[in-house]
Amino acid sequence: MKRFLRGPVTAARKDPARAAATPHGARQSPPGRSDSLWNSLSLRFKLTLGYAVIFSLSVLLGAGCVYVMAHGSLTRTLDTTLHETASLARGSILEDADGERFSDELQPPPELNIELLSADGRVLDVAGRMLTPAGSSPLPPAQRSLGMITQQGRRVLTERLPSGLLLQVSRPSDTLTALLETLAQVLLAGSALMIGLACVAGYYLADRALKPVDEVARTAATITHSGSYRGRVRAAPGSDEMARLTGTVNSMLDHLEATIERERSFARTAAHELRTPLTALQGRLELALERPREAADYRRSLEIMRGRVDELLSLAQGLLVLAETDRPAHLEPTDLTLQAAEVTTEMYELATRLGKQLDWQRMIEPLPLPQPGTRLEELPPSTLHMMVLAEPLGVRQVLRNLLENALKYGGDRVVVRVSPLSLMVWDSGPGPLMTEWARLTRPFERGPGLQGVSGSGLGLPLVLALAQRWNARVEPQWATHSGDGFGVCLSWAARDPKTMN
Repeated sequence: MKRFLRGPVTAARKDPARAAATPHGARQSPPGRSDSLWNSLSLRFKLTLGYAVIFSLSVLLGAGCVYVMAHGSLTRTLDTTLHETASLARGSILEDADGERFSDELQPPPELNIELLSADGRVLDVAGRMLTPAGSSPLPPAQRSLGMITQQGRRVLTERLPSGLLLQVSRPSDTLTALLETLAQVLLAGSALMIGLACVAGYYLADRALKPVDEVARTAATITHSGSYRGRVRAAPGSDEMARLTGTVNSMLDHLEATIERERSFARTAAHELRTPLTALQGRLELALERPREAADYRRSLEIMRGRVDELLSLAQGLLVLAETDRPAHLEPTDLTLQAAEVTTEMYELATRLGKQLDWQRMIEPLPLPQPGTRLEELPPSTLHMMVLAEPLGVRQVLRNLLENALKYGGDRVVVRVSPLSLMVWDSGPGPLMTEWARLTRPFERGPGLQGVSGSGLGLPLVLALAQRWNARVEPQWATHSGDGFGVCLSWAARDPKTMN
């Protein structure tokens, strides 16, 4: 028992003020409990609750307005009846030797009572049911105050006559009270029924509206738990926000599936392409170490292995550049003429070594290159048309890759053609088959019969990836007549010069 009491006693010693302020046996609600309870409620319940509160306030406010208007209308009707009766009673007052009295012709309905009072409140004459016997003690001042009052379940109108006497007309108000009570009960019952139906309808509508959200959540949970990204959300009917949501989610899942499949295929192919030179390098190393050899043999083996290492470095560099194309692009005005001239100059050595003729052409009259700091508005129109929004280093990479393909696999003559908003690398060869073009745009794919030619199969896919970053298009162009050659064109859409600064 001592061990059981040790915890509470220690807590009380540590915080005596808290122990004194907290009643014995009372439980304190943890902080944020109400918030966590609200957050644990479903969105359907929250929407229904909010709708019910707003609708309830509206209905109750409307019912209250109806009750107040009905009460005022019925009360005014009753008061009008009393005023009309008082006017009739004033015309029926006769004066004789005994004083003023009502005419015998004044016969009010049974529910009306008309009394003629003295100035001090004594009843002098009565028409209708007698409430106060004649000659009785005077009425208290509260019961004979002028105007319209309600007392003892009756609506009473008291007026002062020119002679100084008081005319009092009254009628029971229990009928009005009963009618208003019935109206209040009907309004309350109707309001409760409407609120209940509104809650049911609101929950039904909220449930129906949020079903696509549940479908999205279930699909996401299924993909998360199963690891299968092929599931799709059932499309919501119509063209409202939920239909657009399901369509957008399905489009996103399609894009993710295509991206994942592309990355998986890329990883498998990259592993295969890397394994081939590594296996050859390993075989060459094992062969060199198999037995002692002459220095010349070792040197020859090292030269071969260096070539394999160069292939690996080239492949790794191509993979790195291709992976970096997913980063956001930083576009800037780029002069196509300048890039074509520089890259063509760089590739002259390779063209000479392969015995190919390399040249470049500008499809408009040559103009001097713009000076540094020159604004685009100050350039001649022909020069401006050679400016595109791109990445200068990327444009050079595209030209370099296209030229390498043309020099290695194309005809004897290769030409770089610079036109307004476009670049083309043309060669005199027949080019690949039209049916092979789509395959060649995938990483590591190469043309048939070219496996013995050095290359990684990443040049053309990198060209397409960079073009997508710049919103440019890559289009192959086959000659209509045999011997006219083959070209790959990189083109941009026309832009407002002001948007290129």
